Amino acid sequence: MALATKERILEGAARALSESPNATVDRIAAEARVGRATVFRHFESRAGLLRALARRAVAETDRVTRHATARACTATDALRLATRAVVGAGESFRFLEAAPELADEPEIAGAYDRQMSELAELVRASRREGFIRPDVPPAWVVAGIDGLIWAAARAVGKGELGRVQAQDLVWDTITSGLSTVAAKES
Repeated sequence: MALATKERILEGAARALSESPNATVDRIAAEARVGRATVFRHFESRAGLLRALARRAVAETDRVTRHATARACTATDALRLATRAVVGAGESFRFLEAAPELADEPEIAGAYDRQMSELAELVRASRREGFIRPDVPPAWVVAGIDGLIWAAARAVGKGELGRVQAQDLVWDTITSGLSTVAAKES
């Protein structure tokens, strides 16, 4: 029962923070359908709740990425599948934009750096396969993909795009601007 309550609080916090970056513990508790005291029984503070939510988001992003890339036949296919999977999981991490203080947390910053390194390796491997343009610095490609993922999560969260539409648009944008396919067409 405690695990179910803890998960409900985390899910409620993600929803509340996505809607309002400054959501209070009272608002989070209401969203989770628990009392304020219950939130504090599971998490020592609002900051502790945010850290737990960030760890959960990192784990979910890692999980969907591993699952997606396990089915890939090429690095480019892995890049496409991983990008689609992370865009699809946007609801789990979108709240992080509302919690910039977490960027200074060593565990969260380290996980994000690791994820960006893994993305950079996929980009380099895709470049070796001839998909990513050789004239675009890998760091720019990684930053571009990361920015597209965040933009897609924001648009889906606001109801401006559906999840599948966002996944398609992110990959189409990568293909149109960063791939050799786009360079050959111009």
